[in-house]
Parts: sequence; C-alpha cells; structure tokens
Amino acid sequence: MKPQNKIGAFLKRHKYKLIIVAVILILAFLFLHGSGSKPKFEVATAAIGNVIETVSVTGTVSPVDKADLSFEKGGVVTHIYVKTGDSVKTGDRIASLDSAGDAASYQSALATLADMSRGLRPEEQGVEQSKVDAARAAEANAEKDAVNAMHDAYAKAQSALVNYTDSLFTNPSSVNPTIKLPLESEETKRSVQDERVAVSGALSDWADDLAKITTSGDTTNAASLMVQARSRLIIVKGFMSDLSEAVGTLTTANSGLSQTVINGYTVAANSALATVNQAADSLTAAESALTNASASLDQATSAYTLRVAGNSSDSIGSQQAKVDQTAAELAKDTILAPIDGLVTKVVPNEGEFVPAGQVQFSVQSIGDYKIEAFVPEADIAKVAVGDYSSTTLDAYGSNTYFGAKVVSIDPAETVIEGVPTYKVTLYFSQKDDRVRSGMTANLDILTHERDNVIAIPYRAVIDDNGVKTVRIADAKATSFSTTTVMTGLKGSDGTIEIVSGIKPGQSVVTYVK
Repeated sequence: MKPQNKIGAFLKRHKYKLIIVAVILILAFLFLHGSGSKPKFEVATAAIGNVIETVSVTGTVSPVDKADLSFEKGGVVTHIYVKTGDSVKTGDRIASLDSAGDAASYQSALATLADMSRGLRPEEQGVEQSKVDAARAAEANAEKDAVNAMHDAYAKAQSALVNYTDSLFTNPSSVNPTIKLPLESEETKRSVQDERVAVSGALSDWADDLAKITTSGDTTNAASLMVQARSRLIIVKGFMSDLSEAVGTLTTANSGLSQTVINGYTVAANSALATVNQAADSLTAAESALTNASASLDQATSAYTLRVAGNSSDSIGSQQAKVDQTAAELAKDTILAPIDGLVTKVVPNEGEFVPAGQVQFSVQSIGDYKIEAFVPEADIAKVAVGDYSSTTLDAYGSNTYFGAKVVSIDPAETVIEGVPTYKVTLYFSQKDDRVRSGMTANLDILTHERDNVIAIPYRAVIDDNGVKTVRIADAKATSFSTTTVMTGLKGSDGTIEIVSGIKPGQSVVTYVK
C-alpha cells in the first residue's frame, strides 16, 4: 500500500482522536502565550508631599459690631441728633424723649439728699423745737379734754340710772336689787338684777379714778384711764340694752299692766340707753383725739431728734438709692451710641410717639467686618477656632483672595431646611475698603495639614472592614502584590497620608482595567 494511502487510512480511522488532540494543543498554546501578556492597570507613585484638609462653605459678610437701638420706655421723641450715614462715637446722643417729668423727679430726689447730708442750722433747730412744743401742748389739751369727757360720761351714766332705770327696781344701788317689772322669765329677771349689781361696782371704781385725777391734777395717765372708762361704760350700756329688751316683752296680757304704764317703762328704758350711747360717743371722740395728739407728739419728737442728730447712714443710703433710681429713669429717655460706627437706620421723626422696645435706630462699625457661615454637621468636627480660611467674594471674582480666621463656633445647632448646621464666625485678617456688608463669601477653611509625609491618591487604598491595603506594582509594572498600610489625614484634593506600609517612590495601583 502506498504511504499516502496508509496515512489516509490512519487519519480516517483516528479522525475524532486527532480532533480532540488538536483542540488540546490549541488551548495549551493560547494559555501559554496568553499568560505571558502584561496586566492592564494604572499606577501612581508614592511621594513626599503635603496633605491638606479643608471645609468649603458659603457665608455672608456683616459688620463686626452692629447695634439695633430702641427706647426702654414709650414716649414722644423731642430730639433726633443724627441722620442716616452720620459717623458717631461711643456715648454720642442719638435721640431723646420728653424728659421733663423724669428730670423734675431726679432734681427733687437730689435736693432731698443734699438737705439730708448737711447739718441742722440754728434757726432750723428752733423751728423743729417749736413743732415739738406745739405737739406737746396739743397732747396736754387732749388729756384735759379726755378727763372732762370721762367726767361727762360718768355723769350721764349716773343720770341714766337715777332718772330712768332705778325707778324700775327696789333697792337699786344695793347688792340685792329687785326688778319691779312682772317679767315672765325668771332667768331674765336674775340676769338684769345681776347686771345692776355689776353697774354699781363699775361706777364706784370709775368715781374713785376720777377723784384721784381731781385731787392730783395729773392728767398724764389719761389714756390708760380712758381705756378703763370705756370698758366700764360698756358694762352700763349692756345693762341698759338688756333692760330695754326686757321691757319690750311686756304686754297688757302677760303683765296685767295698762298700756300707759308699759309705755312709761319703755320710754324710761329707751331714754336711759340713749343717754349712755351719747356718753359713749363723746368718750370715743375724746379718746381718738388723745391718741392722735400723742402720735403727733411722738412724730415731732422723732423728727426733732433725727434732725438734730443728723440723718443716719441708712436713711442717707436710702435716699441715695432714690436718686440713683430717678437718674436711671432719666437715662432711659436718651439713646446713646454703644459703639463707634456709622448710623444705618433712623426710623422716627421728632414729635412722634414711639413704643418701648421697638427698634428705631441702627449703628454698625466701620471697616471691621466678619463672615458668618453655616457648616453642616458632617464637617463641623473638623473646624476649630483659630483655623484660617482662603476666601473669595463674589463681587471680585474667584482670583481675588481675602484672608479670614475662625473666631467662634456656636455650640447649638441651627436647622436650615431640615439639616442641622452650626454657625461659624470668621474675622477678616486685615481691613480692606473693598469689603461691604451683605457680600457673599466663599470659604475654604484650612482645618488640618500634614507636611513632608508620604501621600498617595485616596483611590489606591482598599478598605476591607477597617483593614486598609494598597496594591504595590513590580518594577516592570507587569504584576502587583498587596500590603497592609496605616493611613493618616485625608486631603481635600483626593490624596491621603500613609503613616506606614509603603515607601516613597513605590508604585501603587489606582485602577485595574
């Protein structure tokens, strides 16, 4: 058989096996040549540099000092000393209310303080002494009038008994008086009879007191005797009232007396009660006059003693407090500039009434401006007082920079459109005539910075549950290996500080295609 025939027969007989072998050889070839191709990835070089973190926000320019001014009380504006655009110094008058009443009160309090602070002149001492003498004489007259009133009241009480009520008793002045009236109630009889005995005792004691005054001529204890006289007259009046009530119960049917006789008893009892009431009124009037006279003497004596001795430190201090109070009220009538600055608002006109607490004037500082910005909650922890900011103003474009420094951070949040923010205040580093209130400021606040550190792109770092790794490319950039790193500050420009794990100059994989 020809050789070609033998090859053909062999191929025909092992056709399928040869196909399988061919496929395997092709795959092996592809595998071997394919594994030798270069990996496709991007790299960056770890280099020594600076990593900077900033917080970017937008804020508004306003004066460092601004004062909205109002009157502490309402009133009519009498003077306005400034107009919008005027420059003022601290303490300059802005406007005043009508202060005539407050000024008068202040001057009066001041005059009283001056009078209290100086000594008493001889002629003034004489005047004060004459007041004491007049008050003492008035008290002596009131004591005499009181004694006369006691005598008169005693006489009226005796007259009421003798002329009216004693005719209704047997042995009225004894220890066992007996009422003649045919009263139905034995209890009423005994009560009226016991009261008549008490009246005799009260009048006897009263007579003894009056006799002592008459003998001694001393009326200085008239006030205490008046108290006793009044209590004794109350006993007499009570007896007269109860007797009048008892007589009022008599009728022709229950007493067997004629109406004429009953009427006579009634007149006698009522007349006695009326007489005693008159005595009580006179006694009360005299006692009141004596009390007032004694009080006037005490007041005059105290005033004399105080004026002679001079006012106490407490009383002078009290008057000084009144002076300070009226001065404070007077001060409320005028608004003064609290800062150096420029008047930016004048609302009222002279002659108009303005209410208390309503802003009428505004003053803002000149040249000193601040920026107020609201930093989101996510960034506020990065910002600290003392941080500097690179700032641009919309009015001058993005290539004109102004320096500013963080001076305060509000501790409480300000919710803007449902998002918690914190107000950060910055002062311009230097005065600049180009800055105006109300301008929009774009802030890049430098919050942290690391100098001369290893820095790589942040996208080169892989974070796997807190374990951070970086892929290091080989010298030919054909393959890479993975190493664990420790990171530091994350920069706002997309870089991150590498504390340990790689060296400067190494290539790190940033992207695998």
